Amino acid sequence: MAPALPTGMIGLDVEHSRLKNYQGAVEKGGLLLMVDVPRDRVEEIHQRVQKHHPEAEFEGAEPTIPAFP
Repeated sequence: MAPALPTGMIGLDVEHSRLKNYQGAVEKGGLLLMVDVPRDRVEEIHQRVQKHHPEAEFEGAEPTIPAFP
């Protein structure tokens, strides 16, 4: 488990053009949840989140491309 923390921390410093789309909402107190799940479980996870948080907005899935090849 220890390697996940440094990897996540590195990702925080990487500029991501899509994150800019949410910057204003986050600065106003909104939450941004990005989830890394296997492609075949995206719909399942989406349904679970919607069940408990119907106000959540699903923005879609990114292509499967390694962040750090």
